[in-house]
Amino acid sequence: MKKILSTTAIAGSLCLLGTSAFAQFVGPYFAISGSMAGVATEGSKTTDTGGTGSTVANTGNAPVGAISPLAAFDLGYSAGAGKGTTVALGVTYSPLKAELNAKDNDTSNNTAGARNLEVKDLITVYIQPTFEITKDAAFFVKGFYSKADVSLSGTAVSKPSDLEGYGASAGLRVMLTKNSFVQVEAAYTQFDTISARVAEVTPSAAIAGIRQAETATTRTFTAKKPEVAEGRISIGFNF
Repeated sequence: MKKILSTTAIAGSLCLLGTSAFAQFVGPYFAISGSMAGVATEGSKTTDTGGTGSTVANTGNAPVGAISPLAAFDLGYSAGAGKGTTVALGVTYSPLKAELNAKDNDTSNNTAGARNLEVKDLITVYIQPTFEITKDAAFFVKGFYSKADVSLSGTAVSKPSDLEGYGASAGLRVMLTKNSFVQVEAAYTQFDTISARVAEVTPSAAIAGIRQAETATTRTFTAKKPEVAEGRISIGFNF
C-alpha cells in the first residue's frame, strides 16, 4: 500500500510539473516587437489623354523594392488545445507611416507637381497554433490577414484602395521567466494590387494664334501585388 501511495504521489508531482510548465504558454499576453521588412512590387503608370482623339500610353512595368524597420504592438490570448499545444488568437498593430515622394513631371501635364503616396496604420489579425518543445520553449506557426490605409496627396485624386493581404509565419518562443518571453519569427505577406487614379485638365491655350481645346488627362498608378518578407523579434509578457 505504501508503495502504491508513493508511486501515485510521484506521478501526481510529475503531472503538476507538466501542467505548470505548459501553463506558461496559456492565457492573455502582450508583446512589443521590432523587425526589418523587405518590400517588393512591380509599379506602373498608365496615361490616358482625351481630346479630339484618345491616346493611351503605358510607361511600362518597373520593379520597386525597399527595406524598412518596423515596430509593432501585439495583444492575444492562448488557450489549451491538447497536450503540449495551444492556439492563440491575436491582433498586431504597427504605427507604420511610410511615405513615397515622387514628382509627376510628365510633359503633357501643365499642373505637374509632387505626389506623396502614404501607407499607415498596419493592423494584422492572426491565429497561432503553438507546440511545446520543452518546458520553456515552443514552436509556432501563424496565419494572418493584414490591412493598412493608403492615401495619395494632391488635387483631382481618387482615394486608392486600402492595402490588404494574407500571410504566414513561423517562429520560436522561449520563456525568460514565468511571465515573460522572447520570440523570433519569419513572416511572408502578399498584398492585393493597389492603384490610384489622378484626373487633371490641361487648360486651353493659344498656339500660333489658334485656340487649342483643353485636354483631360487621367493617370493610373499601380503597384502589383506587393510582397513583404519580414524578420521579427518580440519581447512579451503573460498576464
